[in-house]
Amino acid sequence: MKRVLDPKPSLRSDAEWRQILSDLVDSLSAAIGVEFEPTLWLVEDDRPGLASTCNCVYIRGAVNVALRLDACGVVCVTVNFGEAAWASSDLLLFSAGQRVRGPEGADLAHLSFDGIGWITHGWVADDHEEWESHATDEWWRTPSPATASPQGEEA
Repeated sequence: MKRVLDPKPSLRSDAEWRQILSDLVDSLSAAIGVEFEPTLWLVEDDRPGLASTCNCVYIRGAVNVALRLDACGVVCVTVNFGEAAWASSDLLLFSAGQRVRGPEGADLAHLSFDGIGWITHGWVADDHEEWESHATDEWWRTPSPATASPQGEEA
């Protein structure tokens, strides 16, 4: 799976990005013991002449069914063509659909992929307030993978 981090890849199609992200989701599931499922794909074909691309999949998985504890988040791959490539995941916890904060009010768990496996950076602050509006897990409930178009819009 090291090809994921190739800063000089050939142009990839929507289908290739979906496969790369699916593989990353599977490896993330294995690494942390939560079976994640895609809820929304934000992928598109690479186009010649672009300086960068970022393709993502939103994911959801049950941490503990009895406690109604779910992890929801995103896995993304970003490529600055000719320079660098990286993959990462931000995960938020929800209990019965309501956001749960980490130790000392930390906002989310952040992980990065090094080409071999996932590295956890633990609970971190949402410095750019990217996830602040997600007080509930509503974003990850719909649309389902079956209704999402390649650009992530509802069909």
